[in-house]
Amino acid sequence: MPFCDDLKVLFPKYSMEYCKETVSVKENSSTAKVKELIWFNSDFHKIDSTIVKDMKSFFEKAQSSDIFYLDCDGIVIFEKEGKKYMFFSELKSTFDTSDIFHAKDQIISSYIKINMLMHLLRCYNCDDFVIKGFIVCLPPKQEFLRDLYRQQFLKPGSRYQADAEFTLNLCYYKDKKTTLVPTDCFKLKGLPLGSTGIFRKMEFHYVEVPEGASSITLDVEKYI
Repeated sequence: MPFCDDLKVLFPKYSMEYCKETVSVKENSSTAKVKELIWFNSDFHKIDSTIVKDMKSFFEKAQSSDIFYLDCDGIVIFEKEGKKYMFFSELKSTFDTSDIFHAKDQIISSYIKINMLMHLLRCYNCDDFVIKGFIVCLPPKQEFLRDLYRQQFLKPGSRYQADAEFTLNLCYYKDKKTTLVPTDCFKLKGLPLGSTGIFRKMEFHYVEVPEGASSITLDVEKYI
């Protein structure tokens, strides 16, 4: 994928790493309980997520919506059977409705900002990519599900009701996935983003790390 080489030319400070067969996404906080996600069964381009984090100061100075202030733990790109994929991952140490919902916003923010930068490249077309987000965390406590079901009966349109509905759709149905379009995202409402500035749809996956483990290894074939 030549655009990764072009990213290195435009932004030489940031690492655009080529990884054969496996790639690792890490949470570097010393207090993190979930520390690593490993993808395998492809060759990957790993984009330094610091480039997204560093864009926060610009949007803060511009007093933009806080959806632009966030970032996720990992961005990887790969091609499989003629299709191009962009996977965004966020690792969470606790299972909480607000954490899951916040992870979703972190992934959306990261996509918007890296997509902005990649549009500077001569060979990038956002429509060429399948976009997916992965929220990786430890399993919830048993009583959490009971409280979550109660939250979904709160006033429609409230933040807590939206949080609970997204978490239920993502984490408690058989496939452990849900698809969002921009109009599903409260923080995007009212923002005049063009069609090339935002995803058409994004599929989110919930990945549960076994109790007592701090990492998990996933085959990309399962998610494409």
